[in-house]
Amino acid sequence: MMITRRRFGALALSAVSLMAAGAARADGAEPAAVVQSLYDALSQTMKDGEKLGFDGRYQKLEPVIHKVFDITTMCKIAIGGYWTTLTTEKKNAVLLSFDKYTVSTYASRFKADKGVQFKVGETKQVPNDRVLVLSTIVKSDGEPVELNYLFRKGAEGWQVIDVYLAGAISQLTQMRSEFSEPLQKGGVDALIQVLDKKVEQLKQAA
Repeated sequence: MMITRRRFGALALSAVSLMAAGAARADGAEPAAVVQSLYDALSQTMKDGEKLGFDGRYQKLEPVIHKVFDITTMCKIAIGGYWTTLTTEKKNAVLLSFDKYTVSTYASRFKADKGVQFKVGETKQVPNDRVLVLSTIVKSDGEPVELNYLFRKGAEGWQVIDVYLAGAISQLTQMRSEFSEPLQKGGVDALIQVLDKKVEQLKQAA
């Protein structure tokens, strides 16, 4: 198991601490700089990606993901109103699985340096005191993929609370739709099983 409950630390102390603190903060950096730090980490990890393997990439990216993304808020949004029905124990359990799934996704997708380019674009102010950072990932075949990051500033700095695929498709809206079926059929335990299975599939594919 790549993330133990001890290593999970602040993410699994209690529901109050989870909602108040979330994952490790982004050290007060401006949003565009936070995105750049993510891309720098991905570039560096990909250079040694094949040598590191999935577990090695996971270990390198895990602290970066925790700084860049507000994992707790993202998990709450993805689960939706169902979150308020959960006990503290269940919230901690699903948050742990969601965290593993998030880090695993990056460790699996960015596994080798094949000429991928990361470009951080402009920053836009959006409603509710939030900021949108535009960016482009240019694939090895030259195809550009637009990824925009929605930031919210907490007590300790700016963190991503959603990612817009192709510039407009909310990743968390997609997740909420995907998560609704297991939640309706088997509750949070079923969702945890789905997330854990996805992690194993990502690991095998990497």
